Amino acid sequence: MKALFVLAVLVLILLLLGQVRVGGRAEFNEKGFFLWIRLGRFKLKILPAGPKEEKIGKPKKPKKEKEPKKPKKEKPPTPLPEKIGGALEYAQALLPVALEAAKGMWRGLRVDVLELELTAGGGDPADTAMLYGQANAALGALWHPLTRAFHVKDGTARVKLDFDAPGTTVYGQAALSVKIGTLVWIGLGAGWKALFGVLAARKRLKRKRRKAV
Repeated sequence: MKALFVLAVLVLILLLLGQVRVGGRAEFNEKGFFLWIRLGRFKLKILPAGPKEEKIGKPKKPKKEKEPKKPKKEKPPTPLPEKIGGALEYAQALLPVALEAAKGMWRGLRVDVLELELTAGGGDPADTAMLYGQANAALGALWHPLTRAFHVKDGTARVKLDFDAPGTTVYGQAALSVKIGTLVWIGLGAGWKALFGVLAARKRLKRKRRKAV
């Protein structure tokens, strides 16, 4: 009874961990480009990276001279056609697995936040108004394909008009995530299929070598 209770607790923990989302967030504004990675509610800034502190290390001890190793017997090189044939055999076995895993990853990927904002500004009101119309058309043409290609949870796109602004500014923010459970499930399935594919390719190569001899 105790073992079943422990097993149930472990399964519950794994299910809860599987629901945790991992991903990243990128932001672009007038100050530059910023990038974070995310694990659940925890975030770690990647770009721009902070200055690294130089550590004063201990003086290294002089290395002892190693004795010269005995020369190993060189094996005859594998002929180039055999190398190419082996690489193609493994590629044919692994490529469908990689494509299937990529499709599963794509389906499980979610865009939590997608925000695009363009502020049209400038000294000439006529040029600014023309830029505002062009930006609206361009943003609309860009926005619809993005929202069709991805599952966007919270998305906004807007163009502002500011005659007092010195110029045109662009702001963008995107946050993508996928569940840990989805990654594990795809990884296990792809790894299992890749293992069988590699073993099958190895058998086929052995048969071809035997026939060639």
